[in-house]
Amino acid sequence: MNNQENEGWVFLVNSKKAHYFRNGRSLCKKWGYMGNTFEKDEFESPDDCKDCRRRLNKEKGAKK
Repeated sequence: MNNQENEGWVFLVNSKKAHYFRNGRSLCKKWGYMGNTFEKDEFESPDDCKDCRRRLNKEKGAKK
């Protein structure tokens, strides 16, 4: 598997927002996830964790 298959958005049952996970840890550093099912980052949602979204957008901007 490549790295992009091991990361993405997950809406945890005990969280009010969806978080972006990479290597089992959310970008906001507040959540852990040992699953292997992720949603792709196709569009921004009001249900996204603001910290995760901000960090992901910052990474995408730096890659351009």
